[in-house]
Amino acid sequence: MNSSLAFAPAPLEGRSVDATRERLLWGIGADVDEVALIRREQAVLEARAVGLLAEAARKANWLAALPGGSLEHSRRSLVAEVATALHVPESTASQRIDDAETLTDFLPVTLASLARGDIGYAHAQSVVRQARTLPEGARGEFEAVATAKAESQTPSQLAAHARAVRERMHPESIDVRHREARDERAVWLEKERDGMATLVCHLSAVDAFAIDDTLDQLGRALRSPEESRTHAQLRADGLVELLLHRDGDTAARARGITANVVVTVPVLTLLGRSMRAGELQGYGPIPVEAARRLAAGAPSFLRILTDPITGQRLSVGRDRYKVPADLRAAVVLDDETCRFPGCVRRADRCDLDHTTDWARGGETGLDNLAALCRRHHTLKHQTGWQVEAGEGRALHWRSPSGARHTTRPPERGGPPPPAQPPSPPAATRHLPDHPPF
Repeated sequence: MNSSLAFAPAPLEGRSVDATRERLLWGIGADVDEVALIRREQAVLEARAVGLLAEAARKANWLAALPGGSLEHSRRSLVAEVATALHVPESTASQRIDDAETLTDFLPVTLASLARGDIGYAHAQSVVRQARTLPEGARGEFEAVATAKAESQTPSQLAAHARAVRERMHPESIDVRHREARDERAVWLEKERDGMATLVCHLSAVDAFAIDDTLDQLGRALRSPEESRTHAQLRADGLVELLLHRDGDTAARARGITANVVVTVPVLTLLGRSMRAGELQGYGPIPVEAARRLAAGAPSFLRILTDPITGQRLSVGRDRYKVPADLRAAVVLDDETCRFPGCVRRADRCDLDHTTDWARGGETGLDNLAALCRRHHTLKHQTGWQVEAGEGRALHWRSPSGARHTTRPPERGGPPPPAQPPSPPAATRHLPDHPPF
């Protein structure tokens, strides 16, 4: 049966169009709420599975400790057992077992959130992936900071935040780590179907962001009223033209483009009095030397319009609708991404929206401006989604069915003090290191 016909509205039968619309919106809200409940139940079951896999791993270790046992053979057997039972590749089974041990032994806050259904398994994986690369003694503080807002983040948002927190908290200097990681730079090809392939470049973040910005500017430069290609297609075609047809019109256009990357560098770092890392917008901490090199070669420094006494960024009020360049820069730097719930599109590639419409008296100021990607900018103005500005540039969203969501700009400053980790849930309790006999 076609599910789209299952909830077809009944004939109006005297009901107004507005009443029918409200009935349909209520039904949508009820369906979505039910899906959210199912997602919570799935997370609870995932937490149970994590506990059981961790117990199985510990028992495999006990088997290896018996006379004549082998840790390697015992673990291989466990991986094979899990893989055949779940009908997944052994590499997937091995990863699930490793994740379960890390969650159970080192990430009680994350595991407790999963067991309550507050986050999904993909969220937990995002935390595990970063925590695993930290020394064991640093994982507790990392987890407290990384998961502070996990319940309101998508897995991709949490992954980006956890990676940035990991960079800041890693006890080893980022300069040392970057020198080692940079040795792994490479380009490789992944074959795809239908005559396509994916070209992957593993580069330093600064170089990768500069290349990405160059392609973005090139794609915009190639737009015209007659152009039928999408922005994504223009970026891809621009890359091909630059690498394979270096004498063409596209390459000529590219020669006039300067890549823009935004790096925040503490003044004491610039003066050589501090080794505090710089921050690459949209990425996070970068090596000190890279930040100093970029600052030294920057043709200009960005000026943000601020009050000379309070330091607060200013509004241009009702004097003009168009956002001046320095105020636009302030919004982009403050928001970092589109401010619609769950969207991670970079703010510098978004529209600036007046939260309270200009036509309804809204001012052109930091407190009434927000970055919205074109998709969500259109959604705000062409559908029943509503938004109100709150304190600290919070945006309070309301969906047509009545669901409420709040987004806030990323926090600035040092990380909050670590929270006291809760006791692990009973279903995922720690097991003794030695067999109970």
